[in-house]
Amino acid sequence: MYAEYLERYPEAALIVAMAENTWAGNRKTTKIEFSLSDKLKEKLKELLGKEIHKIFITDSDARHIKKHHGHNEERRGQVDINPLDFAFIPVVMNEPDTIEHTGEDKTGNKKLLFTKKIEHTIYIGSIGRGNKKIGVITLWKKRN
Repeated sequence: MYAEYLERYPEAALIVAMAENTWAGNRKTTKIEFSLSDKLKEKLKELLGKEIHKIFITDSDARHIKKHHGHNEERRGQVDINPLDFAFIPVVMNEPDTIEHTGEDKTGNKKLLFTKKIEHTIYIGSIGRGNKKIGVITLWKKRN
């Protein structure tokens, strides 16, 4: 399954490498951008009222994900995230089962929640909106 997503989304390998570096304690500043499907662009324009051309994730986001979702001990029904799970970010964003508006961040940017069932796990990614770009701000997973 992992190899299939790497073929469809080559940038997934870069995202996994960034996550592995984060898990290893590396503090190198990294930002990885990846493209949106046409279907997702249309949906985001509908939800956000603005054209979005890129999605990105940063090392800071990866550290947040590790800290808050890497060692959950099954709290809130979540399952621990590990660096290989980051390979699923492009598919969760580009081929979601659901997208839900969940409010706004402190600066007034709309927040969206994406879900995607992959085998027996549901991956949930949250994004914040920027200027023609959106950032993945968190990722967690739970058993279905």
